[in-house]
Amino acid sequence: MALTTDEKRNIKIVFDGLDAILKDKSEAGIDANFDESFIQHNPWAKDTSEHLKEMLQMDFGYKPVRWVSDGNIMAYQGYYTAPNPLGDLPLYCTDAWRIENGKVIEHWDALMPIPDEQLRNAIAGAGNGEDDTADATRAQNKATVKRFLDHVLNRGRVEEIKNLISPDYIYHHETEGALTGLEVLKDHIVNKNGGRMLHDNKLILASGDLVMAHSHYFGDNERVVFDWFRLAYGQIAEHWSVEQPITPWEQVANEHPHF
Repeated sequence: MALTTDEKRNIKIVFDGLDAILKDKSEAGIDANFDESFIQHNPWAKDTSEHLKEMLQMDFGYKPVRWVSDGNIMAYQGYYTAPNPLGDLPLYCTDAWRIENGKVIEHWDALMPIPDEQLRNAIAGAGNGEDDTADATRAQNKATVKRFLDHVLNRGRVEEIKNLISPDYIYHHETEGALTGLEVLKDHIVNKNGGRMLHDNKLILASGDLVMAHSHYFGDNERVVFDWFRLAYGQIAEHWSVEQPITPWEQVANEHPHF
């Protein structure tokens, strides 16, 4: 089935809210679309909708490229223009928003400052979270991604790749462009990451042909990661990722950063 009425409504609430902050500069728009007790997981931002109103003084834009809406959470992958609060480079991003009683009440994200050319590599590709999808397909797509995360990445069972990943697999890498084929994925896991990539998955969303996974990755480069997958015929066909280092506790602005 297509998105439910509530899932379509949630897309509108999020984009109306972002427009209020970044385009219309409207306190009334913030009040209409964000709960007063808004919970912020961006490590540098404060809770409550009052803090969002401080962003009305900032001058940068946003461009969502692909998105999913699943239950009461909507998320998009895209970018913020430069200059922005993190500097003079565009910010490759994923933002996830939980909606309750018709207003956004919680937000998670990851932000990667990258040059324009790398940004074009990172966001390239297909995928539409608003295509018609049966409930059973949504569930199966989530299960496929969950098995990939749990078995291939966490447990190092690279032999599962042939069952879960399409032979035409594409990974959109910001510096290396479109990397294709199963061997590219095996090499990344086995040779570049020692055989496994330990993580704690926090959230999986699915709609259309897309699945988004929000995870805490561990190791020498501990980070928050949002992986996006496009599935075709039951296998992962296309893959993007947005990641950010975990912010040291002494630098965070709220009591629940990242997760």
